[in-house]
Amino acid sequence: MTNSISHIGNAFVPGIPPTGIQEAGTANPPGGPSFKELMLDSLHNANQIQLDSQQAIEKGLLGGDITQAEVFTSVKKADLALKMMVQMRNKLLEAYNEVQRMQL
Repeated sequence: MTNSISHIGNAFVPGIPPTGIQEAGTANPPGGPSFKELMLDSLHNANQIQLDSQQAIEKGLLGGDITQAEVFTSVKKADLALKMMVQMRNKLLEAYNEVQRMQL
């Protein structure tokens, strides 16, 4: 028994993009956030987590109402947020360099 997939046809018919692929510039839905906005929001959130961590450290050192576990958790969250942003930057640079290497 042979299972032929020839009845499916060519997904790359000229003039008709494959399912899920949109024209350039229309990647985000109307009213949705742009890639730039998402990246800036992520950067802002990582920065806010870092500032909160610094405040927790200061509070802990000055005898504020915060436990060592809360300070440690805050510092680890800030560290994780920074590592995530560095990895996002690395992936973006990697993608940019790959696009630069493409030949037309």
